Amino acid sequence: MFRSMLAACVLVTAIAPGATPARAETVALATSVPDTGTNKLFVDTFIEELKKSAPDLEVERFMDSQLGNERELIDLIKLGEIEFFIGSIHSAQYYPELDATAVPYLFENWAEVKAFLDGPIGERMSEALQQRGNAVPLAYYYQGARWATTQGRPFRTVADLKGLKMRMSEIPLWIDIWSGLGATIAPMPSNEVFSAMQTGVIDAQENMLANIYGRQIHTVSDYLINTQHLQSYMTLMVNKDFWDGLGEDEQSAVKAAAVKAGEVTDAAAEEVVKEIVSDIAATGVEVVEVDPSFRKDAMPVVEKAAQSLLADGVWEAAVAAGSNGSAD
Repeated sequence: MFRSMLAACVLVTAIAPGATPARAETVALATSVPDTGTNKLFVDTFIEELKKSAPDLEVERFMDSQLGNERELIDLIKLGEIEFFIGSIHSAQYYPELDATAVPYLFENWAEVKAFLDGPIGERMSEALQQRGNAVPLAYYYQGARWATTQGRPFRTVADLKGLKMRMSEIPLWIDIWSGLGATIAPMPSNEVFSAMQTGVIDAQENMLANIYGRQIHTVSDYLINTQHLQSYMTLMVNKDFWDGLGEDEQSAVKAAAVKAGEVTDAAAEEVVKEIVSDIAATGVEVVEVDPSFRKDAMPVVEKAAQSLLADGVWEAAVAAGSNGSAD
C-alpha cells in the first residue's frame, strides 16, 4: 500500500510516442533532516556521483520528514518500502549496547568517532544493523557538534539545568543523562520541536546545527548554547534486500558514491557550522559559551548511565579510539 503511494510521489518521466524508454529504476532516499547545510551537500553529492557511475539508478529525495518522522522511516527501510535512509537514532533501537558514539562528551572530535566506527565495535554495529534492521550502512557524514537553544534564560552550568523543560530525542541514554543532570525532559520527534518551542511546551532543546537552522528553531529561541556535548553524524543506509539484489558493479558504484559524498561533506562541515552560527547570531539570537565546569560536572552522570548500558569492552574501545584519534 505504502509502496503504491510512494510510486505516485516520485518523478515520472513522460515517454514520447515511438520512443524507447531507458532501463532505469527510481528509488527513494528519505530522511527526517532538512534539505540544508551538510545534509543537502551530502545528498547532492551522492546523487551526482551515482549519475556518473550508475545512471540507470535514479534517486528521488524525500527530505525533512516528507515520508514520516525518523522512527517511522526506520520501519520503512526495514520493510523495504524505501531503498535509502539517512538517520541517527536507529542505533538506539537496534544496538544501544554497542554505540558509544551516542555518549555525550566521550569523543572530542570527528576523527575519534571515525576511529571507533572503523574499529571492531563499529563492525559489530554494522552487523547488528543488518541483522536487526535489515539495512546495510554505506557511509557516515559529520554534522558538527550538537548545540542547545533556550527561551527566556540560558544555561551555563549543570546547576542551571534544574527545572528547564527540555526536548530530547527518543533515545533512552540521552533522556537518562539529561534528566540526571536536572532538566525536565520531554521526548519528541525532531519535526515537532519548532511548534513545541513556539507554544512554550518546552523552553530548551538540543540538536544538530543544521536542524536548528534548517527548521528555523532559532527563530523561537533566545539563546544558542555551545555545549558541544556530542560529535554528531548521520548514517546513510540501504535496505538489505534491495542491496542484495544489486549486481557487484552496482554495489561498488553505490558504495563509492556514498563514501565520496561523506568525504566531501566532512571536508566542508566545519565551515558550514561556522556559517550557521554566524547566520543565527545575525538574527539577534545570543551565542552563549558554557562554563568550563559543565563537562567535568556532567561526566559522573554520563559515565554511570553509559556503563550501565554499554556491553563489555565498548567503553574501553571508545576510550582507546579517543586516545588514538587525531584532531580534525
